[in-house]
Amino acid sequence: MLLAAPAGAAEKQAVVPSMRGKVETVAARCEAPADLLALKAPMPQVAQRLAEGKQLTIVALGSSSTEGIGATTPAHAYPARLETELHALLPHMEITVLNKGISGEDVDQMMVRFERDVLAPEPDLVIWQAGVNAAIKGLPLSDVSEKLSRGIELARSRGIDVMLMGPQNAPRYVNAPHRREYTEALTDLARKYHAPIFPRFRVMTHWMASGAFKQDELIREDGLHMTDAGYYCLARLLARAIANEPRTRAIAGEPRVPAAPSR
Repeated sequence: MLLAAPAGAAEKQAVVPSMRGKVETVAARCEAPADLLALKAPMPQVAQRLAEGKQLTIVALGSSSTEGIGATTPAHAYPARLETELHALLPHMEITVLNKGISGEDVDQMMVRFERDVLAPEPDLVIWQAGVNAAIKGLPLSDVSEKLSRGIELARSRGIDVMLMGPQNAPRYVNAPHRREYTEALTDLARKYHAPIFPRFRVMTHWMASGAFKQDELIREDGLHMTDAGYYCLARLLARAIANEPRTRAIAGEPRVPAAPSR
């Protein structure tokens, strides 16, 4: 039985943008193998919030593909779509996804605003997209890894779960100098901190290799930014991964998450 929606939830859900038109018809084409979508590390704060069934707050931190460059409207950026998809999966909960993406930024600039945009809102989860601009600009990989590590540790110290967002499969990233090293660095950080990473590159590769989408249906003419359909599918699968967090932990036989500290 679904829990009653908290006070104000109905009003909040009513103002969440609802995407209509041809993009919505691509839902069936968004699918990807379960092993690609299974999060390899726990999100205890998220699991606790889902177990309580009341509210969940997420900060989406990143650059242009978080802000939503390439989308026809801000309502089609992945954070807005993620909020809509989570509402559909968890209608009894109050869901808030804050879009803290700023186009063109690298991890140094994100760390300058980390206190204001990530720690101050006291979210349960931050989804951090970084590294694409650094790879394209050829910035020192060690500096990127050091700043990401610092941010992960700061968020964890406040009881905030961290999920890393992998890079998009787009020509300007694929052709970036040493882009494989940047991808591997994100994977290494996820392993070091036992943090989940959403494999956006591999998921998009699957969509194109399987024939579900052509590249120009997912990536804009600039060779970097995603289309409405790309953002929609990303949000759809990401929402499912987040909503399945308690079930994933139970299947893995992990212990019950202790009560989260009040924040």
